[in-house]
Amino acid sequence: MLLRRRSAAPKFFIAAVIGSVLYNELFVYHIQTISWKYLSCPKDNLSCTKIMFIADPQIQGDTAVSPPLSYLFNWDSDRYLRSTFAVALKYFQPDVLVYLGDLMDEGSIATMEQFHGYVKRLSNIFQVSYPVIQVWLPGDNDIGGEHEPIQSDKVKEFEAVFNQPDIITYKNISFFKVNGITYTYPHGTDDDNYKIVVSHYPVLWKTVFGKQVNDAIQPNIYFCAHEHKSQYIIKDKELRNIAGRALQLDDDVLSVGRDGDLYEIYVPTCSYRMGTNRIGYGVATVSNNQLLRYTVLWSPQRFLDLFIYAGILIIFVVYIFVFTLSRLVFRCSPAQRSDATVPLLQIIN
Repeated sequence: MLLRRRSAAPKFFIAAVIGSVLYNELFVYHIQTISWKYLSCPKDNLSCTKIMFIADPQIQGDTAVSPPLSYLFNWDSDRYLRSTFAVALKYFQPDVLVYLGDLMDEGSIATMEQFHGYVKRLSNIFQVSYPVIQVWLPGDNDIGGEHEPIQSDKVKEFEAVFNQPDIITYKNISFFKVNGITYTYPHGTDDDNYKIVVSHYPVLWKTVFGKQVNDAIQPNIYFCAHEHKSQYIIKDKELRNIAGRALQLDDDVLSVGRDGDLYEIYVPTCSYRMGTNRIGYGVATVSNNQLLRYTVLWSPQRFLDLFIYAGILIIFVVYIFVFTLSRLVFRCSPAQRSDATVPLLQIIN
């Protein structure tokens, strides 16, 4: 009986490890979709557009953690982003992808060789298999500007790599790329398109700059990132505060009409490395050039998976230590070895 118990323990342990890995690395991403709010365009509404917002992926750089741990940490972070993005993309099937900046964690301090290496990693993470409009914005971690001076060489390199105009139009929607780091913005157009301001930094919290942007573009809504939070603020036409609210996991889909108060929606980070467990991708639909509906496709918590792996590793080390210690004690005790021979032979026979 003792021999059978000992031989069963490793089997249960191996089964638990395999089950944990399959769940954490495969099933959990698809199970997470059960909790997502359904948001789509009616098939007969050709003017409806689906937009997906990617905020603060901040792929980890080469210097934050020393090798060889940096290779493991960066691999896991990249794989997580790739997995969550692929599931969200397949689920929502957007027409437009908007990357709201802070694409890299160390872009502003990287060498040009490192910078282009980070860009290559981004292209491997955010893979799209069908034609889609993509809007790219820089963040302070890409070009500087928050805790260090703006890096003019990185500003030029970002513009060269992600070569785009400041106004990108798809169907009846115009995306205005506002840069709250360099305080630059395009001017509005005379058409009747639905106007969306996209920026890394929140725009309306900067009173003077926010008014300049609002007067020049007269947008219908603002989207921003940087804060790593999922929330929105509401201001009247004079940019006076009315309300603000954090978006919760179980909130209904947010609906914003074209006429009325101004909304600035903060899209949460999609990276588990940003110190929050509220991570995901913002998604929105714009229908009939009038109504915008918005929700968040929340991603599973990665740190919980890593804690499970750490627990398994600790159990494994303890098991090996106890097993090895018991074998040493058994071999060093002649009396125990002779007493144990009879029942052991009986079990074998």
